[in-house]
Amino acid sequence: MTGKFLIVGLGNPGAKYAKTRHNVGFWVVDALARRHGFSGERSQKRAQARDGSIHSARVKLAKPQTYMNRSGQSVRALLDYFDIPLTQLLVIHDDLDTPLGSIRLRKAGGHGGQNGLRSIIQHLGSREFARLRFGIGRPPGRMSPVDYVLQPFKGDAAIQADNMVARAADAVESWLADGIEVAMSRFNGDGAPAKPAPTAAELKAQLAVSLRAHELTARDPKPLKSIIALQKKLGCMDEAAGSHLRLAALYDALDKGALANAERVKAVAMQPSLVDVQRQIAKWHLAQHNKKKAVARYLILAQHLQQTGQQSAALETIELALSLNPQHPKARKMRAALPESTDKEN
Repeated sequence: MTGKFLIVGLGNPGAKYAKTRHNVGFWVVDALARRHGFSGERSQKRAQARDGSIHSARVKLAKPQTYMNRSGQSVRALLDYFDIPLTQLLVIHDDLDTPLGSIRLRKAGGHGGQNGLRSIIQHLGSREFARLRFGIGRPPGRMSPVDYVLQPFKGDAAIQADNMVARAADAVESWLADGIEVAMSRFNGDGAPAKPAPTAAELKAQLAVSLRAHELTARDPKPLKSIIALQKKLGCMDEAAGSHLRLAALYDALDKGALANAERVKAVAMQPSLVDVQRQIAKWHLAQHNKKKAVARYLILAQHLQQTGQQSAALETIELALSLNPQHPKARKMRAALPESTDKEN
């Protein structure tokens, strides 16, 4: 497939809903952004959106901020504004009728009672778009489905859901690289019960093996890649960010600068507080004579510094961006919003 793609994760905005079953679409979109070092989020067409590439495909990741039952407003606006055809839209959503532990890709279809899909179909006037169902299973006993989807996963189900996020991200990558038919054949299975997800103890045992393999073959990237994947599955995000940086150092030693920089981008996507690494990324782009990406990285860093109250450092970083492109509209807007001088932070 060629051209730009829109991948939409459905959910509800705000901390109140962040960990609920209804927000699994947001989780998958965030996982893809971390994997592939997407740009920082910005508000576009009533969604939080990021831009980047996955397997050479230009991709926009979006999380509508309209609340679930009005998702179609944002999706329609994004498709129209960025001129993206329905054939290059994929919607990721929770599904009560798909068992926990399973995902299902579909070329098209109805909404099945899912209000986000219902809204999208109404606003697009079409059911002909791909969707990825993230199984959450049916509520226990007489619990209302409304109450069920607005509760978080717990215990083993939470571990299983985390593993499903990774599998769903794999399925999206396959859809982009190979098309819907191949992705369906790989990820939909034959309807048999899903294989139980590894327990936390099993994941930790696998991690110990990978750590030992890394000790024995320190110049082989493969064990480090396995370590990163397992750390993410275990929810050890700080450790995973550190492992991305170790992999970056290894790629530097192997004279693979582009791969090293990609790992640094992944690390700061998980930990924006790695300010020195952010600057290192910008300097690498400058060394490649890519001012555009260097400016973009400086502005991402400046935004983080502003959000954490480091106004003087933010101002200095914006000035760096403007020294590379004095007419950059976002840099000028950010500069105008800051005072001419700022007090030194405590």
